[in-house]
Amino acid sequence: MELRKILAEKDKNIFFYINEKIKCNFLDKIMPRITHVGGPAFTIFVTIFLAFFGKNSVRTSAIEALFSLVSSHLFVQFLKKKYSRLRPYMVFRDTNTFRQLLRDYSFPSGHATASFSLAMTFSMFFPNLAIIFIPVAVLVGLSRIYMGLHYPSDVLMGFLIGMTFSYFTHYLGIKIFV
Repeated sequence: MELRKILAEKDKNIFFYINEKIKCNFLDKIMPRITHVGGPAFTIFVTIFLAFFGKNSVRTSAIEALFSLVSSHLFVQFLKKKYSRLRPYMVFRDTNTFRQLLRDYSFPSGHATASFSLAMTFSMFFPNLAIIFIPVAVLVGLSRIYMGLHYPSDVLMGFLIGMTFSYFTHYLGIKIFV
């Protein structure tokens, strides 16, 4: 079997495990709330609020997070158009979904990208809080799969993009502006 087919089958199996096998009332209530932590309203509000009202390293971290967020999302939108991957609920009839159905493309996950852009940037400034930031970002990614909106590979790529852009913003790009 070709590697691409093996990976696609694993992606599908992990998707259905998260979307079906662990489904329960508790997660049905909490996952739609967790997913909003990676959404544009929350991530943009937090970064802009902290950039305007934060002091010292809080302000600097928010500015870096905002740069990472914007630049990573430009890249995400490029990839979504380039690969045009349909969302799982559009492909599999038996997908558990919630009311938040989306019509754009699946790959990569913008919510996972945003949550990791912020988690990694804030973790670089406040390493003692990484124990909170990183698990929350992972939960955002899992919520996207649980809700039938993304494949695991969409989320994994979002994590990688978010980490990469936050790293480059922190160590290369933002030093010019701050």
